[in-house]
Amino acid sequence: MSRDAVGVVILSEDIQLECFIRRFLLKRNWNTHQIRTETLPQGRGSGEQWVREKFLNELKAYRSRSSRAATCLIVASDADDKTVKERIQTFEKMCAENGVDFRQQNERVAFIIPRRNIETWLAHLRGESVDEVESYSKYQYESDCRDQVAKLDEMCRQQKLVPEPPPSLASACDEFKRLAI
Repeated sequence: MSRDAVGVVILSEDIQLECFIRRFLLKRNWNTHQIRTETLPQGRGSGEQWVREKFLNELKAYRSRSSRAATCLIVASDADDKTVKERIQTFEKMCAENGVDFRQQNERVAFIIPRRNIETWLAHLRGESVDEVESYSKYQYESDCRDQVAKLDEMCRQQKLVPEPPPSLASACDEFKRLAI
């Protein structure tokens, strides 16, 4: 199928994470008309909870769309003080509790989960030494992540994340492969 027939839905808990993913997709030759975002409205409480509440409906909608056209779903949520695996398990548990199959091997559903938050990845991609426990400063404007997105795109294309990335960033590169981008 052509790239024109593909739609990407980004379900994101905050604007910075959504902006980072959107810019990454644009670097991979997607266009803005192919990308739809669902981002927590500002001032609406817990972003992580909001993503969990929207997840099942977006997964069902993805499955409905994928029977007619190529489509992708990106679920973007910070791990906060949990591991990436623990955060994904919360989505698996929700599916099990609601009688919905979790992501299948052939489904183009990706979980992009920075640990602690996206600012950890941005600091690493700026060349700072980071760990996934500390908090790092936010950008004044979300779009200021442009250089870090370009660096990640280059490293993912070369399949060489250097220097050693935070584990959650390496996981994100693997998750992006599920989308065939």
